[in-house]
Amino acid sequence: MALAILLSCLAVIYTARVVYFIVGFIREHRRWNNTSTYPTVSVVVPARNEDKNLLRCVEALMTTDYPPDRIEYIFVNDRSTDKTAECLNRLALQYPIRVVHKEVDDNNPNLRGKPGALQYGIDNAGGEIVLMTDADCRVSAGWVRGMVAQFSSPDVGLVSGITGVEGSRLLQQAQMVEWLYTQSMAAGAVGNGTALGCFGNNMAMRRNIFTDLGGYRSIAFSLTEDMALQKAVKNAGYQLRFAIAPSASVLTLPCSHFMEYVKQRHRWVRGGTALGMKAVLFVATSIALWAGVAISAVFEMWILLWCFLFLRLIADSSLVYVASSLTKHRVSPFVIIPSMLFLVLTELFLPVLVLKKKVTWKNQVFRM
Repeated sequence: MALAILLSCLAVIYTARVVYFIVGFIREHRRWNNTSTYPTVSVVVPARNEDKNLLRCVEALMTTDYPPDRIEYIFVNDRSTDKTAECLNRLALQYPIRVVHKEVDDNNPNLRGKPGALQYGIDNAGGEIVLMTDADCRVSAGWVRGMVAQFSSPDVGLVSGITGVEGSRLLQQAQMVEWLYTQSMAAGAVGNGTALGCFGNNMAMRRNIFTDLGGYRSIAFSLTEDMALQKAVKNAGYQLRFAIAPSASVLTLPCSHFMEYVKQRHRWVRGGTALGMKAVLFVATSIALWAGVAISAVFEMWILLWCFLFLRLIADSSLVYVASSLTKHRVSPFVIIPSMLFLVLTELFLPVLVLKKKVTWKNQVFRM
C-alpha cells in the first residue's frame, strides 16, 4: 500500500508540473494585445561570423509592417573573423540599416560575448522600445507591431516571443519540438507570475528601463544573457509578457550537426543554473518521474514503468502541441512523440553537462 501511495504521489507531482505550465501558457496567450501604438523602435541584431545568413535576415526585416519613419535597424558586427563586416557594409548601401563594428573585447567582465555586442548596439540605439533578434533569424512581417503592442501598459518592462526552428529533417524537427517545449514552459511561468527564461532572438524591452538597470554592464555575466536580462527586469518590479501569436513569431536556423546541438544544450544548462532554487524545483519534478520509473523497475512492476514513461511522453507532448497550435509553428504529430523520446533520453546526460564548466559557443570559450 505504501509503495502504491508513493508511486501515485510521484505521478501526481509530474502531472501537476505539466498542468501548471499549460494553464500559465493559455493564460498568457489570452493577454495578447492588438493595440495600435507606434513608439519609436530600434531593432538590434548582433552578428558574429554570420556572413552566410545576413541577407535573409535583412530581407525579412524589410517586410515589417511598422511605420518606416518610426523604426531603425542596427546591426552589430561582433568581432567577426569571416566576411561579416564586408557583407554588412555592402547591405547598408542597399537597405536602410545602420552598421556598427565592435572590434575589440570589453574590459568589463559582464560584457563578454553576446552581452557586449547587445550593449554596443543599444548604446547606439534611439528608439523607445528596443527589439532584439539574431542574424540567423527571419522575423514575420507583423513581428515589430505585435511585440510593441504588448507594451500598452506602462508596467510592462520586457516582452518575449516564441521562436520556431526551420527545417524538415529529423534533427531539425527535433529541435523545433525542443524549442516549443522549452518556450511553452517559459511562457507558462510568465503567465503564472514568475520567470524561468526566454530566447534573446525574439525579445523586446523599454530602453529607459535597460538604461536605468545599468544595462548589461551591471548585470552579472551569463551564458544565457536573455534570461539574465529577464530576471533583472522582473526583480526591478516590472511586468513580463510573452507575445504568443503567429504575428510575433521568429524562425531561427537549426544547429547544423549533432555536436553543435550538444554545445547549445551545454550553454543552456550551464546558464540555467542561475535560476537557483527554481532550477532545483524544476529538476526535482523531473527526478520524481524518473524515481517512479526506477522504483517500478526494481520491483518488476513493468506495467507501471511503462505508464510512467507514457505519462512523460504524453504530458510533455501536450505542451508542445498547445504551443504549436497557438503560434502556428507547425510540427507533425508523428514527429512530436519521437522527438520527445529523444529529449527524454538526452536528459539523462544533463548532469554531465552541468559539471563541465568550460563552454564553447560561437568560436568563443567561456569558463564559468
